[in-house]
Amino acid sequence: MEKTLLKLCLALLISLGMSSCEKPVIDDITPSPVDDGFAITFNITHFEQAPFATQVYSRASNDAADVCTHINLAVFSGDTKVKTINQTSTDADFGKLSVSLQEGNYTVVILAHSCQGNATITSPAEIKFPNNKVTDTFFYCQDISVGQNQSLDVVLHRAVAMFELNITDNMPAEVNLMTFKYTGGSSTFNALTGYGCVNSRQTETRDVTADMHGKPSKFQVYTFPHEAADKLKITATASGAGDAMVAEREFDEVPVEINQITRYTGEFFSGSSQSESNVFRISIEDEWHEANYDF
Repeated sequence: MEKTLLKLCLALLISLGMSSCEKPVIDDITPSPVDDGFAITFNITHFEQAPFATQVYSRASNDAADVCTHINLAVFSGDTKVKTINQTSTDADFGKLSVSLQEGNYTVVILAHSCQGNATITSPAEIKFPNNKVTDTFFYCQDISVGQNQSLDVVLHRAVAMFELNITDNMPAEVNLMTFKYTGGSSTFNALTGYGCVNSRQTETRDVTADMHGKPSKFQVYTFPHEAADKLKITATASGAGDAMVAEREFDEVPVEINQITRYTGEFFSGSSQSESNVFRISIEDEWHEANYDF
């Protein structure tokens, strides 16, 4: 009995000694903070020129909300898009875009426009806009090297040409819609070249409201010119109830260039036979490279 008790005591002492020598196991699985990379901020300092619609042609507009309603940013690493930011003019930081990027080389594309939605930037060389509609558009495309936090000031350049129809005779009361169908330009943009990259058939419509009746009027449409010299073929149609055509004009060989307004001025409804379709006055102004034509 005494031997058994002694054995039990010795076993207990050995057990206590061993446990006192063991180190506690610490579950060290708490993840370390994830490094999101370097903070890169793009500050849009100004646009190449103010928008067409204001008829102000200064070269230093710096209020993004005065120029556009949407700003889209896309960052590419090689062929892979790694970051996107979409802003609208109601955002408090409109015109200031911040991203976090790992160390490396990237291509950055920034677009400013007034479409009804965001541009689809599939790649820097292929950019489409909602419903293939083109508005006054500005862009920035640049390769950057990331290795530290940076704040970059950027200038956006105009990417489009405008055709303006300046009708000098009075708008008939029965007209409620102007339709412009044109070929020769592009509705898809290549930010690497700064030019349009497809041959598009574009259609734009403009409502004619009651307060426009009985007076002259102006209408503007846009396109991305191709790298080679472009000339548009434009059919402008004034229609009324039930799409009934009131008057129609065709304009062939309309010259367009980036950052240029080509303006055709003349009577659209008075004596609007096809034989008279070439009597529009065309003019150009250097500040905006405006091209004005009489008809």
